[in-house]
Amino acid sequence: MYACRPWSGTKPAVHELDTKTRRRFAKRCKELRLAAGLSQMGVARNSEFGLSHYQRIERGELDPKLSTLLRLADIYGVSLSELLEGL
Repeated sequence: MYACRPWSGTKPAVHELDTKTRRRFAKRCKELRLAAGLSQMGVARNSEFGLSHYQRIERGELDPKLSTLLRLADIYGVSLSELLEGL
């Protein structure tokens, strides 16, 4: 049997990227997108998220989930470590 802690009624802490890191990631996405010869629409078509969602990533407005990072790395044709390089 598994031991569980009683629910405290609060959500676990969520760690969000700071603004500077989101902006560096946004810049990195744009660099990789352009190097791959893709438009923002091209990235959106090759992913499971919409154009506005991708545009918000490139503007540094979103803190993407791991599944989004993996999809972006695949679309850009790079590894996850290459995608996150320099952050």
